[in-house]
Amino acid sequence: MSEMSTYRLKSIASILAGMHRVMTADELAKLLQMSRITILRRAKRGLIPSFRVGSCVRFDSAAISKWLREQGVKSMSRK
Repeated sequence: MSEMSTYRLKSIASILAGMHRVMTADELAKLLQMSRITILRRAKRGLIPSFRVGSCVRFDSAAISKWLREQGVKSMSRK
C-alpha cells in the first residue's frame, strides 16, 4: 500500500465507512486501484481483512475502512 498517499487512503476509508456493505475482490481492486489477484493474495496472507462465504472471498466495507486508516498511520510513521 505504500504507493498510495495518506490523503487517498483516508478518502477511500471515509467512502467505505459510509457504505456498510460487503464487497467482492473485483470491487475492492477497482477502489484501491490494484489488481484482483493482488487483493486476493494479500487477503490470503492476512494482510487485508476478509472472510469467506463458501468458496468466495468477501470484504466488509467497515473493516476495510478501519484497515485503510491504520495503513495511513503506518505509512506516516515510517517517514
